[in-house]
Amino acid sequence: MTVALAGAAVLSASTTVQAAATTASPPAAAPAITGFTTVTSPNVANSDYNELDGVVAPTAKDAWAVGFARTSGLLFHVLVEHWNGTAWSIHASAPLPASTDTRLHALAALSSSNVWAVGGRATPASSRSLIEHWNGTSWSIVPSPSGEPVGSELLGISAVSASDIWAVGAGSGALIEHWNGTAWSVVASPLLSGFGRLTGVAAVSASDVWAVGRDGRHPVPVIEHWNGSSWTLVSQPVGGYDSALNSVSAVSATDIWAVGEQNLNQTVTEHWNGTSWTLVPSPSVTANNAQDTLSGVRALGTGDVWAVGSTLQSFTTDQTLAEHWDGTKWQIVPSADPAAGADSFSSVAGSAAGQPLWAVGFGTSSGTPQFTTLVETTTG
Repeated sequence: MTVALAGAAVLSASTTVQAAATTASPPAAAPAITGFTTVTSPNVANSDYNELDGVVAPTAKDAWAVGFARTSGLLFHVLVEHWNGTAWSIHASAPLPASTDTRLHALAALSSSNVWAVGGRATPASSRSLIEHWNGTSWSIVPSPSGEPVGSELLGISAVSASDIWAVGAGSGALIEHWNGTAWSVVASPLLSGFGRLTGVAAVSASDVWAVGRDGRHPVPVIEHWNGSSWTLVSQPVGGYDSALNSVSAVSATDIWAVGEQNLNQTVTEHWNGTSWTLVPSPSVTANNAQDTLSGVRALGTGDVWAVGSTLQSFTTDQTLAEHWDGTKWQIVPSADPAAGADSFSSVAGSAAGQPLWAVGFGTSSGTPQFTTLVETTTG
């Protein structure tokens, strides 16, 4: 999930390192770093698999998380959970489309009564995107646009306003869609291969939107930009194969962060200063042949950026990974691994600096369910 312009009404969300740590603008005062601790989150009754992929926090006492769960067989159904300021609960009003498999991956919020969730759904005839909307009272399914490619799935969403929302994903290649306040439409994007996919989007303004992802069988990262009239590919500094950018978040038009991985084993953090993208050094776990990735980023301020993901230890077990940018450098911050097996973060969100941050994902164990929701928080 990707977060839009920090501080606005909208919330959504390593090749050899050459860039200096001074890539970003001079930082504001850095907050105290406390790290992430586990918060109890529910799982679907009689399920064997639960996963949270996206999270958004309209306010400190109002947060949503989405993903999918399975009660039997191989088919998944959407999972929506809500934080009311006291506890997380499964939100039963989320509609279950008449499809054989439904999943939600990302969220964006303009307010507590205007929240969007996107993902994908499969039917016996075809697969296409799944778009749902919260109006403050209930969730409803919003029609996907005509002309979607076969197999379409939306993986990221971000909003400029109630009538200007962007979603990205994949469908026979990279997919970009736009909401104009009335309907969703497919928007032409730069030609990528059939392996191309966009996984994160950050909307700064109506004429300044960024999308990130990957392209190729052994992928390389891609960055695309919307200037108000068309999408174009933008040069970025990571060129190694088996690399990707997974999420993007903006402080301002000249202070944007994208995160991912490179060479299957190193974290990647890239920064846009208004002129170019540069690679900024970020720590990776090196013990136990670790393979590290950053899956989500939330930029709260020039000196307050958070990224989450996972580190695969000894090629077998994931552990959570969280990092913080203080305006000068990235550093790994504490995070919990409560499951008996593996733990992994997918996304991070927060309403504002100093307010609770939320990181979501899943954990595994030998118990029932084997795959469980993972929610952690910090006020740093």
